[in-house]
Amino acid sequence: MPTWIARRAVPWVWRKVPWKTVWAITLWLAQKGRDRVQDNLTAGEQSDFWALLKKSRGRPGNLTARDRTRMKEIVGKAIRG
Repeated sequence: MPTWIARRAVPWVWRKVPWKTVWAITLWLAQKGRDRVQDNLTAGEQSDFWALLKKSRGRPGNLTARDRTRMKEIVGKAIRG
């Protein structure tokens, strides 16, 4: 994972990360970062992560603003640890 993403992963800064970046990281986590998802998220958060990813059907526009906010929180926690 690029270091510039890790630097932006500080919790309070994470809210300011552009949605495009969050979506790219989400796809990376789904494909190659499954161990991070399993290690860093609770069972409920993992369930939410996969449910939101399925709900999006590969298109971030299919998520509501509330879902996007929840996805940002979950992805930020998965990256940070």
